[in-house]
Amino acid sequence: MTEAHAHEIATLLNERNQLARLYSAQWILKHADEYEYEVREGRVVACVERKKVQWYQWEIWHLSVRKEWEGKGVAFAVYGRAEAAARSGGACVLQCTIREGNEASEKFFRRQSFNKVGAFLYGATGNTVGVWQKVLSSPEGGAA
Repeated sequence: MTEAHAHEIATLLNERNQLARLYSAQWILKHADEYEYEVREGRVVACVERKKVQWYQWEIWHLSVRKEWEGKGVAFAVYGRAEAAARSGGACVLQCTIREGNEASEKFFRRQSFNKVGAFLYGATGNTVGVWQKVLSSPEGGAA
């Protein structure tokens, strides 16, 4: 990841999400191995952060697409790489949170076989946030 890409990712995350904490290019570079991103026409047009939470669970954070690239498959591309990384890392469950009322994100994650399992009020932003999960495999390693 280049410094320019890290700057574009930070800008994209900060512009497209209602975050309690803004991202910096330095933060993105420090954690570059946790990001998937798509470059088209020389610019970062989509990105997603993925993290191993515990031995069986990974989390997807802030899947973001530039407005002019919505509906062109770039969200699916970066999400697909994030899920593949989680599977390679031994994940049995993939989780994400979605701000209530973000219908586009809910629709996208439903298409990826996620189910809403709960919700909470995030005091830092005042948003109600849904918790969504997808079972990738059973703990014994078989298909779910």
